This record gives sequence, structure tokens and C-alpha cells, in this order.
Amino acid sequence: MKSGERILEAAYSLISTKPHDKITFADIAKLSNVHWSTVRRYFGSKEKMRKRLLEYQVETNNQSLADTRTKILESAETIFAKYGYEGATLDQVAQNSGLTKGAVYWHFSSKNDLFLALTEKRLKELLTNLNQESKEIFQASLPQEALTVLLNAQFQACELEGSDKPLLLFEFISKSRDPEMKAKLQKSFTNLLNGTSQIINQLQNEKFVTNEITSSSLSITLHALINGVVLMWILSPNSVPISTIAKDVTKVIWDGIRPIK
Repeated sequence: MKSGERILEAAYSLISTKPHDKITFADIAKLSNVHWSTVRRYFGSKEKMRKRLLEYQVETNNQSLADTRTKILESAETIFAKYGYEGATLDQVAQNSGLTKGAVYWHFSSKNDLFLALTEKRLKELLTNLNQESKEIFQASLPQEALTVLLNAQFQACELEGSDKPLLLFEFISKSRDPEMKAKLQKSFTNLLNGTSQIINQLQNEKFVTNEITSSSLSITLHALINGVVLMWILSPNSVPISTIAKDVTKVIWDGIRPIK
């Protein structure tokens, strides 16, 4: 059984023993024998996980749960990742979400509108996760090892998801050549880089990270390095040992930020 299937099976089995809003990533990770951050990557966020568990509860009782916008965005994430922007259609999004095309148009005026909303959602989630992850790393007794564990979980998630979802970020980037979408995409990615810079600046103020390099430069380098590894894996999976490269990437990052001892 694949990791994703084990995670979902474990999550659904916990429904019978605990309320959906009391189930944690750690609970599911322990039962499915994966790292808790792999569980988070699978579901996207704690809120999305608990929403999915609630939907499962409701559906098993032959009831319905309506959060149409969220359902459309989740479906769009799957469709855009699988077919790319050019190949994806609102019909596919509607069909995948179990909704009508009219319902999709009620919330989003066009494919561009839906794509931009998905971009903003994914980048906000990335920034939120980064803020929490950075705190956990520097609060750990062995922070460098904690970073390795985190990166390893992220890279393993790429293999878990195949090349579709990791490729979604680069699908966002490719659309920046479209004049109509360029400004809006630039705003979303600028917010990501600025938000990351603020997180790093706080770590610098707390004497966790060197201040010899500007937080903005560290922000750019961090995203470029990690996304670059994923991109190289997508392009040449046989040449990039993504399941074992985390330790080496950690060393590059750690030597670069030169944590203050």
C-alpha cells in the first residue's frame, strides 16, 4: 500500500475513536508509520485535513457538506497539476469536484480567475508552513538534524505525489509570461518572498541566523535552492536522488545561514 493510501486509511480509521477536530497530524503519522510533516503535506493543512475528515463523517451518513469554493479549489489543484494550465478546463474541475460548471462560474469568473485564486492559496499555505517550520527547527535540540528531517519529508512528499503536484508551482511560474496574469502572479510571489524575508529577519533578531547576509537575499536563495532541486528531479528523476539528497541540501543551507553559536 502506498504512503498516501496508508495516511488516508489511518485518518478515516481514527474517526471511529476520536472527534474529527481532535485528530492531529501526529496521530495519523503514528498509525500510518510516516513522519508527521508528510501527513501535513498530504492534506495541505490542519484545517483541510479536519474538513476532509468531517466530510467523510457526513458522507458516510448520507448527508452533504457544502463548502463549494473550497471544494472547487481542491479540485482545481488536482486538475491544473495533472493537465497544466493550457490542458485544464472548467468542465474538468467541475466534474472532478462533483459540481456543475455553473457552480464553478458562480465563484470564479474564468479559468484565469480560478488559477490565480489557487496560486494565492498555495503560496499563502507555503508561507504559513514556513513560519511554523522555522520555529520548530530552531527550538529543536539538534536544529540541523531537524532541518534535514523536514527537507527529507518534503522531498519524500514529491515522490508520494508523483510529478503532478510538485510541477504545479512551476505551472504558476510559466504563466507569468501571460501579460494579463503577470502582475497578479508577481504580487503573489512578491508576498511569498517578502513574508519569508520577514521570518528570516525575525530569526536574525533572535540571533539564530547570521545577519551578514540580508534577509531578502536569504529568502530568494532558500526558495531558489529547494525549488531548484524539485525542478531538476521533475526534469531528470533518474539523475536526482531526491529521497536521499536532504542531508546535502541541509549542509548547503546551514553553511549559508551560518547560525550563531
